[in-house]
Amino acid sequence: MGRLFAACLVAITLFWVSPAPADDPEVPEKYISVDEVNALIQQKKPVTFIDVRPKDQFDELHIRGARHVPLTELPRRLASVSKKDFLVLY
Repeated sequence: MGRLFAACLVAITLFWVSPAPADDPEVPEKYISVDEVNALIQQKKPVTFIDVRPKDQFDELHIRGARHVPLTELPRRLASVSKKDFLVLY
């Protein structure tokens, strides 16, 4: 599971390197460690995991309960994601 969280952190880093489209509202970005995510889960905070990898990788292995939203579809599907939960993209 530690390897999966490490992949999560790498994906988040890669995702936030690219600028947001001009018509999207500014989103506060934060890099979060595996320990911080684990602490949120232990505290029963609402966390939604979004797996942005290709479908074959998602099908092979993903965090239990994660939603699959490929990176290429993320801008148009982000509106369907709860704004109340803490989002972790990997």
